[in-house]
Amino acid sequence: MTTQQVVVPKYAHTPGLTRLAYSVDGRSLLTVGSNRLIRKFTVDSEDEPYSIEHHENDILGVATSRTHFATCSEDGTATLFSMRTNEMENMLVRQSLPIRDITFSPDGQWVAVAGDETMVKLINTSDITRIITLPAHRQGVKHVSFHPNGALLATSSIDGAIRVFSISSEEPELIKMIEGLTPSVESSQETSTKVAWHPDGRAFATQNKTRDIITVSRATWNIERSFASGHMGPINDFAWSPNGAYLATAGSDGKILVWDTQTQNIVEKHSYKNVLSVQWNPTQNSLSFTTNQGQMYTLPNIIPEKLDPPVGRSIYPSPLIRDPDAGDAVRLRQPTGESDTSGLSKPYGQIKMGRDRQVEYGSDVGEGNWIDDDDGAGYIPDLVPDNDSVDSPGWGRKRPLGHDFADDFANNKRRFLTVIKKMQHEAFQPGSTPWKNGRRYLALNSVGYIWTVEQDMHNTVTVSFFDRGLNREYHFTDHFLYDKACLTEEAALFASSGSDGQNSRIFVREHGSLQDSWDLTFHGETVSSIALSATTVVVCSSRGYVRVFNLQGSPIRIYRQSTNAVVSCASWQDFVMIVRNQGDGSGGLIYSIENVKYDETFQKNDVVDIPFESRLNSLFFSDDGDPCIYDSDGVLLILMHWRSPLQAKWVPLLDTKAMGRNNPDESFWPLGVQESKFHCIILKGGEKYPYIPLPISSELDISMPIYPAYSKLKEAATEGSDQNGPTDTMKLEEKYLRETVLLQLYKDAALAASGGDDGLEDDQKDEMSKRELSIDKTILQLLQIACRTGQHGKAYGLVGMIHKEQALQAANKIAQRYEMISLAEKINRELEKRAGDFL
Repeated sequence: MTTQQVVVPKYAHTPGLTRLAYSVDGRSLLTVGSNRLIRKFTVDSEDEPYSIEHHENDILGVATSRTHFATCSEDGTATLFSMRTNEMENMLVRQSLPIRDITFSPDGQWVAVAGDETMVKLINTSDITRIITLPAHRQGVKHVSFHPNGALLATSSIDGAIRVFSISSEEPELIKMIEGLTPSVESSQETSTKVAWHPDGRAFATQNKTRDIITVSRATWNIERSFASGHMGPINDFAWSPNGAYLATAGSDGKILVWDTQTQNIVEKHSYKNVLSVQWNPTQNSLSFTTNQGQMYTLPNIIPEKLDPPVGRSIYPSPLIRDPDAGDAVRLRQPTGESDTSGLSKPYGQIKMGRDRQVEYGSDVGEGNWIDDDDGAGYIPDLVPDNDSVDSPGWGRKRPLGHDFADDFANNKRRFLTVIKKMQHEAFQPGSTPWKNGRRYLALNSVGYIWTVEQDMHNTVTVSFFDRGLNREYHFTDHFLYDKACLTEEAALFASSGSDGQNSRIFVREHGSLQDSWDLTFHGETVSSIALSATTVVVCSSRGYVRVFNLQGSPIRIYRQSTNAVVSCASWQDFVMIVRNQGDGSGGLIYSIENVKYDETFQKNDVVDIPFESRLNSLFFSDDGDPCIYDSDGVLLILMHWRSPLQAKWVPLLDTKAMGRNNPDESFWPLGVQESKFHCIILKGGEKYPYIPLPISSELDISMPIYPAYSKLKEAATEGSDQNGPTDTMKLEEKYLRETVLLQLYKDAALAASGGDDGLEDDQKDEMSKRELSIDKTILQLLQIACRTGQHGKAYGLVGMIHKEQALQAANKIAQRYEMISLAEKINRELEKRAGDFL
């Protein structure tokens, strides 16, 4: 124990409740209190603090992010301020009852507010109209706390209940409620019942009913360790040191204690009365606190030199029982974030531990000049020189006499290879996103989503489902740093690609049980792409191998399809589709489709039909088992007749840019095609990738772009334009073509499953007949419009498109009604001609 330090207080506020918070860089210290002032102190400076007067009543809480600070008040308001200018930016929320606690998410994108109202709200700092509301609590909420990875939010009610919510989507889910652990308190009482997450995220600390601090495991929700017998009264506040090595507690008994988290022993003891709020400096060996007398103290050199410092590049493990990391510091990976002047954080993309976070998607070839002028000689359009002239325009500039053309040829060859390389499509995993704020989606489809968060020496993976009655969300610690994943209703597939000379690895986990999970390590190969279906696991490697396993881990097939680099792959049941770069350097894509169960090839190195300047954004099978792609132009295409060699063709189902939504900053993230609808995430504000928490998914009707301006005309027709006009006709024509395509897809699948017409089941025949009848109704509507408007030629053509006898008879009545005698005679001849077919 050291001698009591003599510290001169700063009088920041009048007597009453006080709170404080450090800025992320440790340069500023903000305090709030009952005199309605926000005071911003400069650390290690004797200058007067900057004062802000904003709220109309006592200020009850303050929180900081890298760029902002926020306050909440008894007047029921929460306000966002700029850390740089100290100016108010937004009124985050206003409610009728006091707001007692406020905190930022780790990435600073969300602010959580809690108070006497039973609803806890999360407000987006960039768009305050985006609000997530947690399910109602029984009583008011005194504290709210984000998990270090931002995936969880813990709340502490005045009735003593702790609730932990998963906020990985915009529909929060209560995953754990702990009752009877913390004491019941009044909302205005000084005693703290908050949840303080340890910096490594594996446990949290809270105060129990015997006035001790206990730790609770995040994995089991069991009590692990106890910081006991330190205080003789309730604890008003407590905080982990930045590296998790120490815990500071401030009690109503007038003591401030500093505990060693690994031994739960007291290493420092100080006597200060009426302490309400305590905070560690994030960059220095100092501790600050405020009292109910409005005083603010800072204890410098709080941890003696003989002990480990409270800050640094190492995170100490949570104090857990049977913790394999106990006693050993876990190396802290520098968190990615926006650069600041302190140099404490590197900009996003400057990644540590040999993992380049930008490699997932690479740079976009379409941006800027994509031919490198690496020797400063200027761009040369022709790769082969004109031997007849030194000054040939093919060289792009004159060459002096005696110029070494061998060097030019070598340079041109190098440039040619650079161009070819940049025209190649980068490999990607469907449904995955790049890293942002230390988080990313590994998989995102119509079943659910898998996302990962960077921790210290590992990642934390969360698997969530849209249908929560199908499977429950689960989490696990990822020590292999998986960078690819697939998700189905039965299982999840993970892969670490094995870049930077590391071995690659796959891991298959069935939902709800680890018993049947399995893994496999590949030596000397990089995993390029993976796919998972209800029956197969597909792994494509850098050596051109395609390996196929069943869900239980037994190998089914291995083959080398070609040496062209794999771009992506997808699977459905026993079918596997693999997309590769074309080997001619044209920048095009080719695909192959196999049935791996019967070792059959349906399509071999056929072309993926997307424009040259476009990129493939996603690849998946529809819920009916038809291959689909989505390109960077926002076009959704489906592959028809893919079971017949040389007959496959890509058919556009939807052009999202032609839907007439009039929002140029809007884009769509594909999830799948189900029941003839395009399931997607709508991204606004120029966003390219879904953010966390996940926005609510949307369903878009399929609308084939048969006319360039069809969607706008359709919209005009819907708003009440002439129902007999061209827009209504176009709408019916699109419906006819769409239903015809969907019917053909259904027929192809039914015939393939049954082995031909003779093997069709009665329900399949009934479904086809039902769809044909629906198409005929659309044709009859078009026929009526054609007859009414005197389009005789079009009417004749429509008659030949009708399937059913009863539809032809209805067409005959329409022709007679409009006195088109020759058309009626043609229909009668058609009825006689098809009489045998109708029997």
